[in-house]
Amino acid sequence: MVIVKLTNVHKYFGDIKAVDGVDLEVKAGEVVSIIGPSGSGKSTLLRCINQLESVDYGRVEIEGQAVVEVDSSGKRSHLDKGEVLQAQKKLGMVFQHFNLFPHKTVLENIIEAPMLVNKEPRKSAVERAEKLLQQVGLADKHNAYPSQISGGQKQRVAIARTLGMQPDILLCDEPTSALDPELVGEVLAVLRDLAKANMTMLVVTHEMAFAREISNRVIFMDQGKVLEDGSPEKIFKSPEHPRIRDFISRMI
Repeated sequence: MVIVKLTNVHKYFGDIKAVDGVDLEVKAGEVVSIIGPSGSGKSTLLRCINQLESVDYGRVEIEGQAVVEVDSSGKRSHLDKGEVLQAQKKLGMVFQHFNLFPHKTVLENIIEAPMLVNKEPRKSAVERAEKLLQQVGLADKHNAYPSQISGGQKQRVAIARTLGMQPDILLCDEPTSALDPELVGEVLAVLRDLAKANMTMLVVTHEMAFAREISNRVIFMDQGKVLEDGSPEKIFKSPEHPRIRDFISRMI
């Protein structure tokens, strides 16, 4: 099943083409990494998928349902707010900067959305949160506050919080970019375990070795366009586009 499908998606910021005619499909169980230089539109693309940015042209589908479509005349058709919310629940987002509530404990951060958005009883939300904290190696931190844990631990809590909503796909926007180098490995280990468990993931990353290891496909973006979409072997060893060869040679 195709979880996410983009058809000719464009997003502009003034005269800047942040996303320029992107077509993309992500199927259930796939891990797709998006790589490319800073400012190439990678993060904006994720934000268009989960409707944090409104597309200026094109079509976004979630599990076969068109969430939004904008035609060449600028006419916009989309689901109503309730249906958009239901579609968004299928998408879990992990941000660069954690976005944890500083006044809530680790456990409270994880159970907040299931209880508030899904009206889940506190008991079952807590039970799932405790299992997720065990999964990300933080079972002993459930009563800690964000100020009391490291950046790597905060990001692992953020991943657990996202998984607490039981999404069908995890969208990760440079999940290690805000971390000190020595903390990167612990977050990548959690994502690696999720990939092994067949979690569908779309990951924007600058960690080339990680992208090569876990991905079914790697997408290279530059200036808002997808220059190539292929297997890690193809992208990292024999890319067709000279821009990709130059980028890879500088990053590895």
